[in-house]
Amino acid sequence: MRIAASAALLAALSGVASGSITSFVETFDDDAASWRNFNSTVDLDWFPAGGPDGSAYASGTYNLINSAGNPFPPIVIRGQLGFGSSGGAFAGDWIAAGVTGFSFDFRHDLPEPIVVTGRFAVPANNAGASTESSILVAPNTWTTVFYDLTEGSSDIISFGAGSYQQIFSNVGNIQIGFNVPASLSGQDLVGRFDIDNISIIPAPGAAGVLAIGGLGLFRRRR
Repeated sequence: MRIAASAALLAALSGVASGSITSFVETFDDDAASWRNFNSTVDLDWFPAGGPDGSAYASGTYNLINSAGNPFPPIVIRGQLGFGSSGGAFAGDWIAAGVTGFSFDFRHDLPEPIVVTGRFAVPANNAGASTESSILVAPNTWTTVFYDLTEGSSDIISFGAGSYQQIFSNVGNIQIGFNVPASLSGQDLVGRFDIDNISIIPAPGAAGVLAIGGLGLFRRRR
């Protein structure tokens, strides 16, 4: 549900530190919310039912033939400020907001379990922090994936050319991918990747105000 902020709310937010994101859940109730596919060319497919709780979800595909010779995990789902994903509701200073983690429900139809990866980047998309899930996601099963995003977390495996402070003080892009199993690498196999309930986890006691990348919009299940 998209809600335009009133003048009163905007005034209230003006006294909050920039990027005070304390709550965000993307449930894809109405559409794919401008989250895009593996190569950013089109929005994800949208399904009105069949999610973890029977409700709507978004989905993309990726042909593993494209993974041949690629040393990096392929990205299959992209939420980026430049695309207008979720109205920019997740964009901002996650450190100031006290964000401690990130979670989402994920499903795939590959023939083997996979490790799901993440990348959190500044709006220009460089620098970015790479993450890996600590669990294997089995095929054809909705699984909740969680990344601990506190500084020093073992879930964060790389900052590329950046730093924790540089990236998480100005998050603009969220990208979800996976480590391709060696037995599947380079195969002409199209996998489908489903996602729902994308959530930023704030620190306990964080203020109950959501500043949305300066746009005054948010999406939250009612």
